[in-house]
Amino acid sequence: MPKVLDELRQDHRNNARLWDLLDREMKVFKEGGLPDYDLVGNILEYCLNYPDLFHHPKEDLIYQRLKDRDPASGNIVGDLEQEHAKLTALTRRFSNALKNVLEDEQLPRDWFLDVANDFLNFSRNHMQMEEVLFFPAAHKHLTADDWAEVEAASKKVGDPLFGELINEKYQRLFDEIDEWGKMEEEKAEAS
Repeated sequence: MPKVLDELRQDHRNNARLWDLLDREMKVFKEGGLPDYDLVGNILEYCLNYPDLFHHPKEDLIYQRLKDRDPASGNIVGDLEQEHAKLTALTRRFSNALKNVLEDEQLPRDWFLDVANDFLNFSRNHMQMEEVLFFPAAHKHLTADDWAEVEAASKKVGDPLFGELINEKYQRLFDEIDEWGKMEEEKAEAS
């Protein structure tokens, strides 16, 4: 498996953990409680500053190569770049809705939940499509030279949340993810 593809799949596993935390906080909100707005805000900030700026552009490079190598696979995947643009728009929409809630704007609870669910559902469906259709097609059709060129053209940055050096502003989020993971493991063992 190409290193780039392994890294993208790891990003997906990491993002899935974030979506689980967002889902948990939105359930609190749906039940009339107060979610951890700081945690939600940090997740959205991370999404705008890492996946949107580094993960998706790397996938877009692979997608362009795939369309060149096997247009039929590109057609099956659909317009990946458009999906990434929509995901960015949904992330910004959710982030802006959160800011409005924090500024004590009276927004319908159902509307805020719809914004959150639009983001979560699209994100999960998008990742699933990539795992099932896009990554296998890219793995099958791209050459070693293609992968090397994607690697060379990709920006090299460390993941500020899941990388070797955790950015200070994400430390609390990292700790929450770690705690949440331990709780989920304990639940699984108890079942």
